[in-house]
Amino acid sequence: MVDLSDSNTETARPIHDSTARAAKARTRKRVLLWSSWIGITLLLLVSMEVLNAVAGKLVMPSPVDVVREGVGMTLDGTIPRALGQSLTVLVLGYLLAAVTGIGIGIFLGGLPFAGRVFDPFVNAMNSTPGAAFIPLIIVWFGLYTEAKIVVVWNAALFPILINTAAGIASANRDLTEMAQSFGAGRWSLFWQVMVPDALPSILSGLRIGAAISTVGTVIAELTMAQSGLGGLLVAAGNRFQMDKYFAVVFVLMALGTAITASLRYAERRLGRWRVSMSEDR
Repeated sequence: MVDLSDSNTETARPIHDSTARAAKARTRKRVLLWSSWIGITLLLLVSMEVLNAVAGKLVMPSPVDVVREGVGMTLDGTIPRALGQSLTVLVLGYLLAAVTGIGIGIFLGGLPFAGRVFDPFVNAMNSTPGAAFIPLIIVWFGLYTEAKIVVVWNAALFPILINTAAGIASANRDLTEMAQSFGAGRWSLFWQVMVPDALPSILSGLRIGAAISTVGTVIAELTMAQSGLGGLLVAAGNRFQMDKYFAVVFVLMALGTAITASLRYAERRLGRWRVSMSEDR
């Protein structure tokens, strides 16, 4: 009689060891990544302090002064109020861009002839600087919230649209042919095969569009009725209050980082197959 317990144990041990080694490698990479982030941040803060000591606070404020001003503007409600105004414009403009960009992208990517017809016009609009449309937007929508939302929408629309159309157009042919061989109709093929296969591209477009939306929000607040974080930048810059100016800049950096990190997490969760393929490379 053959005892299989020893052979099963010997087979399981290498699998367990390889899993443990992979977990340790991931932990080392994570520690190295966080250490690099912290080191770069400290280097930037030290550089700010050195430049402040050499050239004065008008050229570069001290990080301590920036933190002090940021805490003061937070406690007196200045930054929270401005952040709420900016988030209103950013979220509404971005959601409008996401809905229209994904909808138009699915249309252009799913209908190849329509994609070829409209491709030159999409590229022409995408290559035109968004600032060129601001005077027209002011004439049509005024200077307030509605116009700012349109500016953000115009800034974020094309990355979402182009990535969505490209993802739909380049859907996996093996999957589509397999679905057709099992009798999938045109509608089922489109929504159950092509759109899910394009999901990583759609999420990439949404992430890029979110980053551009933050920039578009600040541009809208700088060029139109000054409000929100962009208005605080203008007010501090006009008075050469560089500590307040950098406090607002840091808030904008934190906001953009949080939005991008959230969408990157969603991209990893929903498009896990693309992440695993890139890691295998």
